[in-house]
Amino acid sequence: MKIHVLCPLYRKHLVPTLIHYLEPMGIEWYPIMAPSDMVTFDSSLKWIHSVHVRELLPKAQCCQKFNDFLTQHIPIDNDYYAFMCDDNMYEPGFFDVIRQQSAKILIYSLYRGDTTPKEPATAPHGTNTLKVTHHKDIRPGKIDYAQFIIKGELFKTQLFNPYIGCTDGRYIQELAAAHPSEVKFLPDLYAFFNYFQPGRYTKKEKFIKTTWELPKII
Repeated sequence: MKIHVLCPLYRKHLVPTLIHYLEPMGIEWYPIMAPSDMVTFDSSLKWIHSVHVRELLPKAQCCQKFNDFLTQHIPIDNDYYAFMCDDNMYEPGFFDVIRQQSAKILIYSLYRGDTTPKEPATAPHGTNTLKVTHHKDIRPGKIDYAQFIIKGELFKTQLFNPYIGCTDGRYIQELAAAHPSEVKFLPDLYAFFNYFQPGRYTKKEKFIKTTWELPKII
């Protein structure tokens, strides 16, 4: 069973940093790039699989790139597929826990830093930690792309809607409702939201776990 991490790539300056953090995790990484986002990766990095897609249509969200991935790849039924924005990251040992799982839908927690940066071009996301522990909590606006991993057999059955609000929450809400017995909650496992956004992670003493470190840009 492999873990495939799909990543719509825009922040090209973060590529060395993402490689630094992801390479030891033993995953297969798929930077999904339109022509304007193009990066050439070292061919020796066999765990990186570039996916080339068309430019997004006006008003389309980045999840269109997940749909475009499905036009080029047939998901492997028993493998896991994760959805990663290009400034997110995972806590140490994250995928070691994922490899111990067998449920078709895994839902975990999202730590969002300690400060909301004042950047006009960035949505002012808050810093409250997102936890989902019951089916009733799986709803639009309460869960992020970075909070769920699904088996390939489910990924191939459903597309994201790139033209509606809270599309990540709607996607996983529908999938979990269709397969309620296949959901496993892992509330003590964390991904990091906007981990590399300047000014969001500033105080190590605010961390939930002592094993966490402040982000380092390579």
